[in-house]
Amino acid sequence: MKINKAFMAAIKLLVIVVVFSWLFRYANVTFIDVIKDLSRVSPVLFIFPLFLFLLHTLITYSAWHKSLLLFGVQESVSKTAPLFAFSTLTKYVPGGIWHAGSRVFVLATYGHSKLKVLFSVLIETVLSVSVATILLCFLYPFINLNQNIIGNSAVLDLFAPAAGLLLTACIVAPFFYKLVFFKYASKGNNGSNAIEFRTKQLATLALLHALGLAIYVLGYYFTFKAYLPEQNLFSADFAFIVMAATLSGFLVIFAPAGLGVRESVLYLAFSQLIDDSMLVTICLAPRLLLLVAEVLFFCMIKAVRTSYFSKVSA
Repeated sequence: MKINKAFMAAIKLLVIVVVFSWLFRYANVTFIDVIKDLSRVSPVLFIFPLFLFLLHTLITYSAWHKSLLLFGVQESVSKTAPLFAFSTLTKYVPGGIWHAGSRVFVLATYGHSKLKVLFSVLIETVLSVSVATILLCFLYPFINLNQNIIGNSAVLDLFAPAAGLLLTACIVAPFFYKLVFFKYASKGNNGSNAIEFRTKQLATLALLHALGLAIYVLGYYFTFKAYLPEQNLFSADFAFIVMAATLSGFLVIFAPAGLGVRESVLYLAFSQLIDDSMLVTICLAPRLLLLVAEVLFFCMIKAVRTSYFSKVSA
């Protein structure tokens, strides 16, 4: 088992190295060039996008906490917030189990069902992918990229929003959740499978993910704007590319947190719209800010928790 985990970690690390090596070679830049270009913008301009990514992280936590409640896992914020902050950072670690495994293991020590906690992580991923897909479907008729990539298609302009509506109905319908989860929720629950999925709960979860994704896209927009103040970037095309690139990161399972994959898709898509020698750096900068925001979130949660326990002990 340990050999398999080490092998998978090595494979994922290799994938990251290969993808970034290809990206740098394709764009004809070096790692040193990227580091130099990152410093060409005043750090002050990164404050607002950093705040947006921090807000996105907070909303993502809120969505996961509600996912726990959806499966009957009731635990205090003082325990779930530090766990979320830590596990969010572990998603960048090659191996594939740390993100979900840490949540399952820790909450199991508090007496919760491992299966239900795992379901909460699964539903978090499923909703992230589904909401991104829905928004892409609704955005499709308004983008100009389709003319350059697959040509104009009135059928697709109608089909995409219809598919978005159908998927929206699915993710807020309790029937589909019962169909998927009830069969397995009974296992390990001592015969108790009385998990009630309500449309209001599911809609709230979906809206939280949509809000988090919208703020995430704005974080990308203001990061790009810091490097390209003269460019008119505020468009459906920009949002579509960022969400499509983010979705691609979920689909490539051998890239932890979509590292390299997301940035490569961003570069390939934006190179059709933006002609700038720093484009690779610009595509990497939001990821760096997101990582900084996640580290900040972890530090803030730890500081608040330490302060809280200091007051209690006093």
